[in-house]
Amino acid sequence: MFKTILQNIFEFYKSLNKNQAGGILVQTAFGIFVFIGMLGVGVDLARAYLYRAQLSGALDAAALAGSKAFHSDTRDAEIQAYFDSNFDADFMDGDISPLVITEIDAVQKTLQVSTSGQINTAFMRLFEVKTLDVAVSAETTSKQTGLQLVMVVDNTGSMRSSDSGTVRINALKSASTTLVDSLFGDEASNDKLEIAIVPYVTTVNVGHLLDSAYVDRTGDATAVPIIEDVPASYTFHATALDKWNGCVEARPTVNNLSSGNAYDVEVEHSGVGWRPFLWRPHYDNHFYSMTDVTGPNGENWDAPDYQREGGSGEGSSDAGPNINCPAPVLDFTSAKADLTTYIDDLYYSYNRGGTIANLGMVWGWRMLHTGSPFFNDIEYDDPNMAKAAILITDGENWVINGREAYGPHAHYDGYYSSTDYYYDDFDDDGDGKCPRCTGSGNAQFDSDDESLGPDAFDATNGGNIGDRYIGDYSGYGRRDEGRLNGALSRTDTTDEINDRLAYVCSAMKGMGITIYTITFGSGATNTTLQNLYQGCATDSGKYYHAPAADELEGAFEAIANDLSDLRLSLIKSHAINIIAWLFIE
Repeated sequence: MFKTILQNIFEFYKSLNKNQAGGILVQTAFGIFVFIGMLGVGVDLARAYLYRAQLSGALDAAALAGSKAFHSDTRDAEIQAYFDSNFDADFMDGDISPLVITEIDAVQKTLQVSTSGQINTAFMRLFEVKTLDVAVSAETTSKQTGLQLVMVVDNTGSMRSSDSGTVRINALKSASTTLVDSLFGDEASNDKLEIAIVPYVTTVNVGHLLDSAYVDRTGDATAVPIIEDVPASYTFHATALDKWNGCVEARPTVNNLSSGNAYDVEVEHSGVGWRPFLWRPHYDNHFYSMTDVTGPNGENWDAPDYQREGGSGEGSSDAGPNINCPAPVLDFTSAKADLTTYIDDLYYSYNRGGTIANLGMVWGWRMLHTGSPFFNDIEYDDPNMAKAAILITDGENWVINGREAYGPHAHYDGYYSSTDYYYDDFDDDGDGKCPRCTGSGNAQFDSDDESLGPDAFDATNGGNIGDRYIGDYSGYGRRDEGRLNGALSRTDTTDEINDRLAYVCSAMKGMGITIYTITFGSGATNTTLQNLYQGCATDSGKYYHAPAADELEGAFEAIANDLSDLRLSLIKSHAINIIAWLFIE
């Protein structure tokens, strides 16, 4: 139709042009008419280009958001939300069609989003062209750069607690699985994706990965108090209750963390090894003995009796060298099933020791580090493999009070306590009676245990039971020993641990490692703790506080989306074809 109009105008122009008297005037008038017409067409096309640019930009953002959330149930809703927030449906009084979302390739996460709009013309309607259609589409495909990710996860005893009806450890398992599913998608394995998991309590279990050359079994006779050698019988075995299961103590530290002598925050071996974690027998409800590990006065108690995980079977008399040693670290793997199986088997520990996140984080760093002790073969600045870490906690850092804190013996506290009444299975004075004693009539509270028990116990086992520990054992040894830069109280240990966590996070970020942090649950509402974890993250947008399970799930999903490094591939808009039609048809 537009071509016919132009032909009619051209024929009219030729007939007028035969009249030479008015030829010049006609040519001038016609030239002005054509110029104005072309100017009007240019204005309408410029408006179409502007509309297309706005539409295309909004569609790009929407497609990118959809590709990041490719496997999410809310993907299409997120695409629509991003589009609506970036494009005004009333722009230029245009009419916009619904988005068309097409999943091109689930493996490569290729997604196409398209739409079209229609705007009214201002000048071209003189030539019976009243509207212009503008169609655009955008396609995104996951960029095949690699990722090494270490997940540093809290497995302390408080993870048995519940928030909004969900046990925290179960919420952690679910959210971690969501992250793994999102990163792997439908793939069973991906050689450009490597994930390691580091559970922590007050120590980390790396014995199965640590070269024996880095294990230090000698004590320190110059320390006050003296640090004893590791007993000869205490050799590595992954599961035996009387053997070293793989957890390690922190190395020596000093106040100046950047001095090079604070080995607990140093990533390299640097010639200083790690001692095996060994909670030695003592009177704080750890009545056990081994061949060359006996009580503080040489007492020969029963063999270790405890479980690796905490839980319904945990007893107050459970005793052994590895209590509070979490699950062994999972080394980097590219197999989805390895990760989901490991996550499903995670467990919380006993309610002992405390929480020491800096030791979890520094071992996470060592997993990523190119030098000793693990010699990761991916360089920090490798353009094809990013390095990242996730750190989560459900409470404050500290070394807690031990069970001897209120008396020279756990059961000699001088008063009728609920703990004695329900859990005391030790007959202190030897008359056969205690709350959990067996035999007819013996299961009863025995006040003589409180008054006569210490003397009866001393007569059999020696008189030094008053030499008790106030603080629990941790990766820094007994709190009373002051090996954490002299910290002797629970409050002091919090300050020292927090300082060390901040230092480790800063050092990791300095090496180009991207850090995400999460505080989780009702026990992580302390402002100081939240500020610490926000400062640990690469930026404030990579810190999350999750009061309960739903928010934790959302945090892990957001992290998974952020870890998806994408490239955006755009398809040409059909608006170009419209312009070509105007001049060629």
